[in-house]
Amino acid sequence: MRIINIINNELIIRKQKLENELERVLNSTAISTDDQLKESVELVNKLSEVNSSLVTWESYISKTQTKE
Repeated sequence: MRIINIINNELIIRKQKLENELERVLNSTAISTDDQLKESVELVNKLSEVNSSLVTWESYISKTQTKE
């Protein structure tokens, strides 16, 4: 099913964007340490959410494929 691939790709892209943004923030010398900390924690929380969504999605796909 095409929609399954689209959803999977969307979640992977979100994860990659967040990882890239986190790397950018961690390597930035243009922002203060406090701002760097705040942004990093926010990005890690978003990454955690996307990772959880990926695990849930993969579990759902696995269950539906087993039923077929």
